Amino acid sequence: MIDTQARPTDEDLEALADGCDLLVIPSTPDALALDALMLTIETLQKLGNNCFRILLTIIPPYPSKDGDEARQLLTTAGLPLFKRGIKRYSAFQKASLNGVVVSEVTDSKAGIAWSDYKAVGKEIIEEILI
Repeated sequence: MIDTQARPTDEDLEALADGCDLLVIPSTPDALALDALMLTIETLQKLGNNCFRILLTIIPPYPSKDGDEARQLLTTAGLPLFKRGIKRYSAFQKASLNGVVVSEVTDSKAGIAWSDYKAVGKEIIEEILI
């Protein structure tokens, strides 16, 4: 697992894509982030790399429809997307402030927040093993 800057250079992106089994591309469901995401995907497609999947993160809670709208946009575009996204919970900020993973925080939403990551992790393992 390698974490990168928000928008890696084309050269860095090529090296990352060539050196991994599955490139996970996180994006928030807002317009600016989705524009940047599309630039990244265009670069990957130019490089001939289609071994990636998009992870929607920091999805705002109901009644916001941003997460659903972003998912629909990406699905309609035929882009590979994780079935589950990571919703925005204050438990993540608490975990960060305490230097622990979200499953170790005392918060009513910590279990749900952790289950988002577990579901994505399961999808990653299934994708790599197929």
